[in-house]
Amino acid sequence: MVRGIREGSSYSASFSALKDEVIDAGLCTRCGSCVGVCPDKALKIDDLTGDCLPVQVDGCSDCGLCHVGCSGKDVPFAQLNQQVFGRQPSNLLLGNMLNLFVGHASQTGVRSRGASGGVITAVLKYLLETGKIDGAIVLVMDETTPWVSKPIIARSVEEIEAAAQSKYSLSPVNTILSQLADIEGRFAYVGLPCQVHSLRKLQAAGHAATLKIEYVIGSYCGNILHFDAVRSFLRNNGVESVEEVADLQYRAGEWPGQMQVTLRSGEVIALKKFYANYLIPFFMVDRCTMCTDLANEFADIACGDAWSPVYEERGKGWSLVMGRTERGAGLLEEMAAGGYLTLQGLEEQAAIGMHSHMLDFKKRGSFLRMERREKRGISVPDYGFKAVGIPWQRRLFESLLTFLFWVCSQPLSRWAVEHFPVRITGELFEIARRSWKRMTRTTKRRGLVDVQFETTVDGGRE
Repeated sequence: MVRGIREGSSYSASFSALKDEVIDAGLCTRCGSCVGVCPDKALKIDDLTGDCLPVQVDGCSDCGLCHVGCSGKDVPFAQLNQQVFGRQPSNLLLGNMLNLFVGHASQTGVRSRGASGGVITAVLKYLLETGKIDGAIVLVMDETTPWVSKPIIARSVEEIEAAAQSKYSLSPVNTILSQLADIEGRFAYVGLPCQVHSLRKLQAAGHAATLKIEYVIGSYCGNILHFDAVRSFLRNNGVESVEEVADLQYRAGEWPGQMQVTLRSGEVIALKKFYANYLIPFFMVDRCTMCTDLANEFADIACGDAWSPVYEERGKGWSLVMGRTERGAGLLEEMAAGGYLTLQGLEEQAAIGMHSHMLDFKKRGSFLRMERREKRGISVPDYGFKAVGIPWQRRLFESLLTFLFWVCSQPLSRWAVEHFPVRITGELFEIARRSWKRMTRTTKRRGLVDVQFETTVDGGRE
């Protein structure tokens, strides 16, 4: 029996209990672990381009593994920090780290094909070519349905390179764990924070398949979108069916890239990345608003875009790179010394500045949103800590933001944005985004680096 579900306990280990407590409560992260670890193969993800939620399709033996690996209801940050790093982080915004860089893949082709600097692709290629791993768990676009992403165990450099770039629609990566259980070897894994949370919980419980994963590479993640965002974008451009799509890329071309759809007719539809961000407030997954982890705090190596004018002006793609564990930090230094990565040291304050708005969204805003839900009797996830002493200005700002998200989520708003010229919408959104950042810069940054947290037990003070 995997540690985490104890015999004789009153804890319900059935999938029906998980459905009640997590899925129906709106807490499911769509990580896919419940499907991937189910020994009965009783679960599947229903409608990948819809709600993308796990459902039961066969008999459940109540083993409890779906509860052990769930990242929806609770993620014990303190315990996971102790498990992965042997200590608590000194920087509560960024998490534990041993080194911090800005840089890119040294190989030009790898850098240009990546979402930012191509670091994740370069790391995976190096691990495979040097024999440190036998394969890597990555996301690729499905050949038969090229508008849908799917996880694979990449065994070749070509497969790793095919997985380059971010995929911004729901993609339950951890369903792949069912395949990992049946093969031998050492593996690397690429995932979003919620997916890594689940992986680390399963490793802590001694789950055999997950213990084959020796390198965890995590990308920064602010939010993910329902696939309806793609449908809306297509319809706005006169495309009524996803069946017309031959190729979909969310970050095509030179950094920061563009959303690009190639139709079976050969027509190419593209929109600058920052313009395409207009889709976020209309189609963001609600569970993302309750996530407290931007920087993938439990990965061995974490990577994100280096959003800073000095790097944005240079173009070509730049990544913010953290070595969190000794294994991850050592690998970065080894690759830099060998010329595989071009890295330069970065101060923590600079890293915070690159993502200050989203760090505020995660480290303060998420707790305000959860606080509001709790007052209305709605379930929220438990991370074992919460932010305290948030100033009234930030609380007021959060009320406005919550209202805007609610307005954008309404069917009429989605219909309206779908019928307004997409390029004009994108341009207006970018103007609004820059204005919003300037207007809220003081409110969102005030006290961010000094934000205080207190530990909690079962939703209360420790």
